[in-house]
Amino acid sequence: MRRSEKGAGTGKLIFAIIILSLVGWTAYKVIPVYVANYELNNDIHDLAVQATVDHASMEQVQNKVLSYAKDLELPVEREDIKVEVGTRVVIDIDYKVPIDLKFYTFNMHFTPSAANNAL
Repeated sequence: MRRSEKGAGTGKLIFAIIILSLVGWTAYKVIPVYVANYELNNDIHDLAVQATVDHASMEQVQNKVLSYAKDLELPVEREDIKVEVGTRVVIDIDYKVPIDLKFYTFNMHFTPSAANNAL
């Protein structure tokens, strides 16, 4: 056996393990945020329908959206929520979630929205 062939694959294997670990760690941090945003989007679609039927006020809708976001542990503030109540109920949310990967921090930007026409 030649000396150069002895450890030829070890470096590549270690590099591949490091890359896979970074991808796995990033997915572990990012996927729950996407799932929470998806759930929030479903909640506000249901809320738009309910608010139309109940003739809810803008403040009631904002409070409900804040409650949903708090339950999902999303950093949504009252000023991130735009609600129009009238012949239609329109809910627009614009928020960012900071993702800390220990070696790099970035913000994920989400803009879920929902609308429903009056009956």
